[in-house]
Amino acid sequence: MLHSPAPAQDLPDAELPAIKNVHREYLSRVARRALRDAAQDRGTYEPAYVPAALDSLNLEAIVRLRHAGYLRAAGVGGPGPLAPAVRDAALAAFHMLGDANSIDIELLNELLVEIEVVGKPQPLPIETDWTAPRALDNYIEPGVHGIVLLGPDARHRVAPSDVFTSGRTVADILREWAQTTQGDPSKVFKTALMRFRTAHWYQVGTDSEVVSLQRGLELVPPQAVSAEGLDEAIGRLADYMVYRQLGSGLFTYQYEPAEDRYSKENNLVRQVGATAAMAKYAAWSQKSAPLAAADAGIRFHLQGIVDIPDVLPDIGDAAFIATSDEQNKLGLTALLCIALAEHPQPQRYAKVRGKLINGMLWLQRPSGMFITAFPPARKVDAQDYFPGEALLAMAMHYTLQPSAKILEAFDRSIDFYHGYFADKPSPAFVPWQVQAYALMAQHGKRKDYLDFVFKLTDWLADEQLAPDNCPWKELWGGIASYQDGRAGVATAAYLEGFADALVLARETGDTERTARYEELVRGAARFVMQLQIRPKEAYFIRSPQDAVWGIRTAPALNLLRIDHCQHALIGLIKARKALFP
Repeated sequence: MLHSPAPAQDLPDAELPAIKNVHREYLSRVARRALRDAAQDRGTYEPAYVPAALDSLNLEAIVRLRHAGYLRAAGVGGPGPLAPAVRDAALAAFHMLGDANSIDIELLNELLVEIEVVGKPQPLPIETDWTAPRALDNYIEPGVHGIVLLGPDARHRVAPSDVFTSGRTVADILREWAQTTQGDPSKVFKTALMRFRTAHWYQVGTDSEVVSLQRGLELVPPQAVSAEGLDEAIGRLADYMVYRQLGSGLFTYQYEPAEDRYSKENNLVRQVGATAAMAKYAAWSQKSAPLAAADAGIRFHLQGIVDIPDVLPDIGDAAFIATSDEQNKLGLTALLCIALAEHPQPQRYAKVRGKLINGMLWLQRPSGMFITAFPPARKVDAQDYFPGEALLAMAMHYTLQPSAKILEAFDRSIDFYHGYFADKPSPAFVPWQVQAYALMAQHGKRKDYLDFVFKLTDWLADEQLAPDNCPWKELWGGIASYQDGRAGVATAAYLEGFADALVLARETGDTERTARYEELVRGAARFVMQLQIRPKEAYFIRSPQDAVWGIRTAPALNLLRIDHCQHALIGLIKARKALFP
């Protein structure tokens, strides 16, 4: 598997300030007392008592004041003894709020006080221009490391929290800053770089608990992957997706918490995938809201159905889903077929599903390859995605209505796509093909189907992050499929295939693979649950209802796209069934 450069392993990590929870509570009280005394014009607050463990720490502190998700003010204190540094940072933030006489004391008490204590900066041995694409990837763990840019006329710092609250990378933030500086930007680009880590926490109100985060996350422990834990994650995610559906049957495509806005982008293939997820959850839960959501989505997409005239006589009546841009992607028709098969009453859509299946069979060449768009487009790209989706749709249809022509389609495809993967191995290829061939293997136990499923699964499973190859607990279970040491929401799609491979290994008596795949599925499910935004992680989000329980793109990237939620919902349902049958 081809990877981008791994995070540097030969560089000792930057120091993380060691601050106990009881001391975080104390420092939060210091910040609030400093704010209150300043608002009441009592002079500068001087702590009467400082724990000895803090008095020996000479560090810099950042204090941010937030209200209803909005950043109202921020200040920096130190470096110096930590308690005074936090106080000075709070006072610096206070003076950004306005005149002391105009500040409501009650509102001050309600402010969320966020504190980040900065560890000792560590020089980075970057010999090339840091503005080059991915130049910082070897050295910066997103949301864990901050960076300081030092030069004769410039100093700029990006804290770890600036990444996961802004939806941008460290490099993006620095580039934007560099472009706004006066003078020659090349002076900025040639400055020295240092990285650092921070201890990070916040307190919502005067009497509230202190919430400590790393990478903006609360750690999801392995024991959360229980029947009850999965049920809770699945139910909340499904409710979130129902909330995201519009009256048309489509879903809002992407919510961007940092900007509190929905993207204007759209993708109909991903939209119909969300409908398939609703149908699957409706069948699994027997609840009315996801059933109504699935029906609304199906109605919308069926508006594009077009009959195919003059098809081959051995195929029968055929149709596909057309789109106004005339792209007519195979994936759209395939995923709608999957939605129709997942529906709690699949027989209700048997006739139309059969026509769409025939339309996809019409696109298969004698070699086994699928054309990936219906006329007039007739493209052959997207081979990693659309053929696997079409094969899964056919396998699901075969389960409901066995058909010799579907068996023939799989017979033609196995050799072609086995060779295709050997020539162009890709993580994106794996989950759809695994799901399709695992389902068909259950009907016939064909060894070539079994071998293909296990080969693909074993290949991708090697990229799972665990204690022996990753120092970050919050990443364990994720699949680092494109860059060593980094994992994101693609793990949710992989989980769909992993769960089916586990079921197949168990049914065929492969005890070694069963045990191995159980750990694979447990770890991947834990990571997907880690991507689900929890209330305490939404402290900086202005509209929590648009984010909480949705699925973020990566641990430090809070973008919530509907197809990411779709894959997570299906993957978690399959994991629940596979782990707790």
